[in-house]
Amino acid sequence: MITSKSISWSDDAIPRKRFWTARHWRYLLFGGDTFVVLLVLSYYLGVLMVIGWKPLDSDNGLTPGGWLLFLQWEIVACLAWAIGIHLVKPYAHHYSFRYLRGVLAGYCSLLIMVGFWFVLLLVFFQGAITPALQMVLPFLLLASLFFGLWRVCYASLQKFFLFQPLTAIIGINKLSGEMVHEFCQLSQPAPIVLGYISEVLCDDCYSPTCPVLGGHVALKLLMHLSLIDLLVVAAEPSSTNPELSCLIEDALSQGVMVYAISDLYEYTTGKCVTSADYDLTTVLSLYGQQLQSLAYRCWHFLLNLCFGLLGTCVLLVILPWLALCIRLDSPGPIFYWQERVGYRGQAFRLLKFRSMCVNAEPYGATWASSVDARITRMGRILRSTHLDELPQVLNILRGEMNLIGPRPEREPFVSQLEQFMPAFHYRLSVKPGLTGWAQVKFPYASSYEDTATKLQYDLYYIKHRSFLLDVSILLQTVMKLVRCSGR
Repeated sequence: MITSKSISWSDDAIPRKRFWTARHWRYLLFGGDTFVVLLVLSYYLGVLMVIGWKPLDSDNGLTPGGWLLFLQWEIVACLAWAIGIHLVKPYAHHYSFRYLRGVLAGYCSLLIMVGFWFVLLLVFFQGAITPALQMVLPFLLLASLFFGLWRVCYASLQKFFLFQPLTAIIGINKLSGEMVHEFCQLSQPAPIVLGYISEVLCDDCYSPTCPVLGGHVALKLLMHLSLIDLLVVAAEPSSTNPELSCLIEDALSQGVMVYAISDLYEYTTGKCVTSADYDLTTVLSLYGQQLQSLAYRCWHFLLNLCFGLLGTCVLLVILPWLALCIRLDSPGPIFYWQERVGYRGQAFRLLKFRSMCVNAEPYGATWASSVDARITRMGRILRSTHLDELPQVLNILRGEMNLIGPRPEREPFVSQLEQFMPAFHYRLSVKPGLTGWAQVKFPYASSYEDTATKLQYDLYYIKHRSFLLDVSILLQTVMKLVRCSGR
């Protein structure tokens, strides 16, 4: 049975029009970032000018009367900051849902500004690198410190109601309900869902978790009162009222953020949608574009090479001590080779320090648990600190793995998981990694359900992998290592 449902709005029930909305967060953030950077720069240049700073190996410098040069460098700094913002785009809408990545984007803009300024200083000091570094590095340290303090203050401001986008969802389905549930689970400030926009409501369809606000009339009124910051399109075009397409255009013209529900689900949860309602070929379309990026490929190559060489040096240093501890704790080999499925389904031998007793799987491959009796005493230490994975730096140097990517699975598990989750083979479109987005966002998988959740994180990384996402993964990996959260 299909029934029409809408809200009757009385004059007393109509809220007041807001003059500040969550859509204005970018103006505050841009103004705060720019103010902090230029304030630190002005203070730094002013101090150098007052003391008459001059580098040891250069005749050029700042004198107490050089205010014209002070003004010129301020203008150059503004230009450099504008270039950094233009290249990185740290105030894009999706950064409002992923705060850590927004902070990293801000720092990247600051680094680009400093790099541009450094090049100009080389010209000013006639190619002398030392005086340019003497001037740039102290400013970078000061700016990074105060920039971080400002971002911490801004993060506390986000907890207030004015900074949480008021959201309406067009259409009612299972995915929209899952997204509302995910919003409730988020530790960071999440959009406030007012309700659904739908002309019709089926008694036998998915039961909404939020109230139905009404149809296009209610949506028009909410936008007129500036009570909608974010509009989420969950309905298929065929099931949406034709007039809603015009309303979406009106929302965009009024500055309301409009997202497809699959995109917003990714931005807020860091996971990809894997339901049958969405085409995974479309989900992974950005992967092919990113593969053509020469800069990103160079970044990945240098990252793997540097970590592989550095990790090998660390491995050689601690190998005698770990080998002695493993051998004294339990009889058996020091290393453990295991067949894993890698890039495009090719099998390779993954190397680890042995953390279980010999013949730990007499009946075939089994999931490891948190209280697994097969794990030795030394093995628990190795697993908690993730030192058992350190020998995989050799797999990285051999080109079988990346530092960052989905974790490789064993062939018996891959065959079973592809039957349980048809999208699982998409993980094989990139090289496996020592760490990854799924590893820092979700604990160890000990069941098919856990693996399905980690698959969503892996697909998100494959689609959105970038320099900022890689840096975010590395930072979170370091935090997990410090906490010894392995198992």
